[in-house]
Amino acid sequence: MSQENVEIVRAMLEGFLAGEMEYDASGVLTRFPGEEVWDAEIVFDISVAEMPDASGVFRGVEACRGFWHEWLAAWEALEYEYEVVDAGDRVVALINNQRMRGRSTGIEMPIGGDYAHVVTFRQGRLVHWKIYATQKEALEAVGLSE
Repeated sequence: MSQENVEIVRAMLEGFLAGEMEYDASGVLTRFPGEEVWDAEIVFDISVAEMPDASGVFRGVEACRGFWHEWLAAWEALEYEYEVVDAGDRVVALINNQRMRGRSTGIEMPIGGDYAHVVTFRQGRLVHWKIYATQKEALEAVGLSE
């Protein structure tokens, strides 16, 4: 199952880069790449991440989708490089060189350092998603080291 989880995370990251989000006529986010495997009680935790205009813990599909809708509204373009690491029932996405361009300002902004996502699966469903400020912290959280 872990290779399947790795491929799900890879598809989410690629879908995100390709702009595969879906919106309704009012511009409200209705589908995020990979959302079909989100558990109804998904927890998305960005409480320790140092992302611009982002912090907190979001519970449930609607709360997670709402966060992404609000955060994505600020950015016209988003690019990054990544590596996906298999950690059993968890997958680590190491994010490097993230760059964004503000929708209203056109200003290019790099994220201040490389960071990571840790995605936890249970019975094929994404149940927990946490963003860590550093790749080292994320790898340590899953019992791996750089």
